[in-house]
Amino acid sequence: MMSEFDNNQPIYQQIVEQIRLSIAKGELSPGAKVASVRDMALRFRVNPNTMQKSLAKLEDMGYLHSERTSGRFVTDDLALIETLKAEIPSKITGKYVSDMTEFGIAAGDIPNFVRTYIERGGPYGQRTGN
Repeated sequence: MMSEFDNNQPIYQQIVEQIRLSIAKGELSPGAKVASVRDMALRFRVNPNTMQKSLAKLEDMGYLHSERTSGRFVTDDLALIETLKAEIPSKITGKYVSDMTEFGIAAGDIPNFVRTYIERGGPYGQRTGN
């Protein structure tokens, strides 16, 4: 789990995004019990109040739910998880395109950079096995 944070975004939002990513990747399975606020705060190296805020936000968004005496659990709503899985690549792509255009690369040239990156096998020219 994340322990270094971007100063340009509130920490609780970064934690929310990290946990959403863990749900989308299947690291946190539907119906799985989530660690306690105290344990999660230790993992993320944040104040328990920050962790509580993050988990409450995830509940508001529907990704977690609480059972009074049992703790918090990942949603069983597979449609919500599938929507999340579809949303994340789009968000990553949007950030990449934004970063590239901010750097001065024309939008029409971006696919060439992606193609070259893949053909060369990554950042160091190593084939990725595909």
